[in-house]
Amino acid sequence: MKVLIIGFGSIGKKHYLALKHLGYEVSVVSRSYKKNDLQCFKSLQEVKLEEIDLFVIATITINHYETLESIDKKVKDKTILVEKPLFEKYREFNSINGNYIYVAYLLRFHPLVEKIKTIIQKDQYIYFVEFNCSSYLPNWRICDYTQNYSAKKELGGGVLLDLSHELDLAYYFFEKLKLLYAQNLKISELEINSDDFAFLSLKSKKELIHIKLDYFSKFTKREIVLHSRDKTYKADLVNNKLYIFGTTTLLQVEECQSDTIKNLISLHEKIIEKDCSVCNLYEAFDVLKLCDEVKRRSSE
Repeated sequence: MKVLIIGFGSIGKKHYLALKHLGYEVSVVSRSYKKNDLQCFKSLQEVKLEEIDLFVIATITINHYETLESIDKKVKDKTILVEKPLFEKYREFNSINGNYIYVAYLLRFHPLVEKIKTIIQKDQYIYFVEFNCSSYLPNWRICDYTQNYSAKKELGGGVLLDLSHELDLAYYFFEKLKLLYAQNLKISELEINSDDFAFLSLKSKKELIHIKLDYFSKFTKREIVLHSRDKTYKADLVNNKLYIFGTTTLLQVEECQSDTIKNLISLHEKIIEKDCSVCNLYEAFDVLKLCDEVKRRSSE
């Protein structure tokens, strides 16, 4: 199994570790990486693309479309994984050569997310769902955060796209989502020109769904909370615990083991199986359309 990772920043390196764990032969396209412990090309033009089985596009968001289009034109019946978000805005795209295109919405493979999906299928009385993701952008990477693409709107940065895992999960869990209300703003002290706050109120067939995202919280939180007639379920995705509350007491606490590399390994295993749990091109389009609608409403 030969894999090519295009872009070797923080997430590209994590894909590399997961793929090497699976025993794949991995090479990289990166203009800045200089170490000699892996096969590294400076551009796609140097690579014999027809020999590659899986492509991982891990460049900055603004470059995803051009890179995907370039690869898709040159190879046939291959698998292409694009890091999330698919593009910086909704764009029409279809493979012209029968390539299988997936998007790396990694949170789908967190063990607690799998538990939550099962709970939603079993508990018919869930009526309100909360997704909360808070973190502090300057702590994300070992670099000047003001120079990172996340800080720059023109490069596809911003909390709505960067933390769009929660939007993807809303579509993954529920059907026929309708946007009721949205805010997408820059409100904090951070020295960035991208958005650092987003709030969405959505309605599915029978559930009300709220999603809150921010870049500026001095503590880290990633939670999914389900409110049902008899129970409340809280999945803490940072500490890997699921709490199940009854009407008067905490009924149960479940723990699991999870980290980014383990979830990436699960993702790549499912890609090889062409499993339907992996986000496909059209599911990623739904997320981008929702992001565009949120931005439109927030600018009015």
